[in-house]
Amino acid sequence: MKKFAALTAALLMGLASASFAEPPKGEGPGPGRHPPRDCSKAPDAEKKARCEEHQAAMKAAMEKCKGKEGDARKSCMQENMPKRKKDG
Repeated sequence: MKKFAALTAALLMGLASASFAEPPKGEGPGPGRHPPRDCSKAPDAEKKARCEEHQAAMKAAMEKCKGKEGDARKSCMQENMPKRKKDG
């Protein structure tokens, strides 16, 4: 019975330490964020140029909206991104 109690206690301590542990920092882009696309994999020059233009605009918008959070950041990002060009 003592072995069972010791095993149960060890198991509970392990679960408790795992549930209260902080996730590792510095891995990945963070919650809700994605790494930038690799523009070199674009199928043609036009799409590569559009990809690079979008990344430059995104970087500029992120700098302008730095320090804002939530809905204020979302609206700031939408205002500072270039509008889509309509074909035809």
